[in-house]
Amino acid sequence: MNGMLNLGGNIYEVEECTETRFYIMESDEEEGTITVSVDIVFKEGEFEGENVRPSICINEHETGVCDFSELAGCAFSVESVEESEEREDTFYLFEHEPMENYQFTIMEMKESKVHIVITGIAITDGYSDPYKTDEFSIDCWLPFFE
Repeated sequence: MNGMLNLGGNIYEVEECTETRFYIMESDEEEGTITVSVDIVFKEGEFEGENVRPSICINEHETGVCDFSELAGCAFSVESVEESEEREDTFYLFEHEPMENYQFTIMEMKESKVHIVITGIAITDGYSDPYKTDEFSIDCWLPFFE
């Protein structure tokens, strides 16, 4: 497994642990489509003078495809904090916070790994008024589980 998170110019490597996974779930409905979700934990690093261990959780997205071989190229987006909160998608830096937005793309799948790219704007300090944000990008290969 390899990959990284770039959060406002700070780089964090993907942590190889049981919490870091790409999930593929077949729909229970007849002729249903596949749903995907992702949990990624990153290695500890520094952000604004503090030691942090970032993570991201993106809950189930319906892909619209019925076969694993068709997942490459599927893309999903969330356009607002409210949508991220409703979906319970979170970015963890100091606390679990929703994201302002993100674009999540499945680039390719090989053997038991998937290459994903996620870009967006994360809330880095939800307690400040107004809250603070920073751009982020994730580019990594993850093991997938059915």
